[in-house]
Amino acid sequence: MSKDSIKVLRREIDALDHEILKLLNNRASLSLQIGRVKAKNELDVYDPRREQAVLSDLAKHNNGPLTAEEIEEIFSKVIAISRRLQAAESANAGGSKLKSPCIDRSFPMSGRTSIYGILGNPIAHSMSPVMHNAAFRLLGLDAVYLPFEVKDLSGALVGMKALKIKGASVTHPFKRQVIALLDETDATAKMIGAVNTLVFENEIVRGTNTDWVGALTWLETLLPIKGREFVVLGAGGAARAVVHAIKSKEGKVVVVNRSAKKGQALAEEFQCAFIPLSEIERGGGDCLVNTTPVGMYPAADEMPVPEKVLGRYGAVADVIYNPIRTKLLEKAEAAGCRVSSGFEMFVYQGAEQFRIWTGRKAPIEEMKRVVYERLSAGVKA
Repeated sequence: MSKDSIKVLRREIDALDHEILKLLNNRASLSLQIGRVKAKNELDVYDPRREQAVLSDLAKHNNGPLTAEEIEEIFSKVIAISRRLQAAESANAGGSKLKSPCIDRSFPMSGRTSIYGILGNPIAHSMSPVMHNAAFRLLGLDAVYLPFEVKDLSGALVGMKALKIKGASVTHPFKRQVIALLDETDATAKMIGAVNTLVFENEIVRGTNTDWVGALTWLETLLPIKGREFVVLGAGGAARAVVHAIKSKEGKVVVVNRSAKKGQALAEEFQCAFIPLSEIERGGGDCLVNTTPVGMYPAADEMPVPEKVLGRYGAVADVIYNPIRTKLLEKAEAAGCRVSSGFEMFVYQGAEQFRIWTGRKAPIEEMKRVVYERLSAGVKA
């Protein structure tokens, strides 16, 4: 085949691409019309039976050379974008009750569905399944994210390997304990001393930490970190991630903890100052960051520090995301502080997990929306 013949074929491909582009936009226009009808009649965007019927019909009429699997891969993406267009059409209509495709859990699964999950105990309260399944559905990925309440962590990892699970989040109380059970742990996770993200590949389990990425993005949206002084309450896994994030951007850290032994150990490890919680009233700074569970549902009426110290800070951030607005944040805002809920840190760390697992940019705004809606609806589980 000569170079000239390649040019001729490429011109034919270009012409076909233009025709495909026109047809795709025609299809999108029809999807938008359907979206308007669904919004008017308060119908779900997501219709798994219809989507499966479309894919089955295409497979039946496919004459190659594309395989049925390749056709499904292409059109699953087209269908996912149509869903997104319909959801946006509902939002633009203003106040419509059209249901989000990302909250619907009734999606088809097969032997090719990639499985992800979260390991913890207890785990029923986690918003991670809501968030990650929303992202999978929006991008049209054949994947599902499940909660696993674990008693035997070592056994759970063996079982996940055997089941060919692709990846997992790790939450309380396993973030530090899991490190000894992994085949590989990256340098950042080792430095922080906690793992919250697992990748299973070729019989190898690798661990990393995305909490610090979430903390960095979260705090930077509240105030610039460099040169600012942050008082960090707590000395657990979340505190370690927050301290690492602040130090990575040349912020100053003072660790405050009820247990002097644990607090001093963390402060020494990251070369920062420490004061015991009993002496919090003599401290102050640009931002107070709570990384303890004090104030978390169901004990939402508690605060980790006395109300009178809040006026010593320009900003207050709380890693707790259930409730969205803790008593600490309510009192801090009343004292004139800028405040930020932990639900954003939670979403940002989840977005980084999603990127690591799928190689795709996470739909952060949609992830924020579904988590916020679920928490705002009063779902405490």
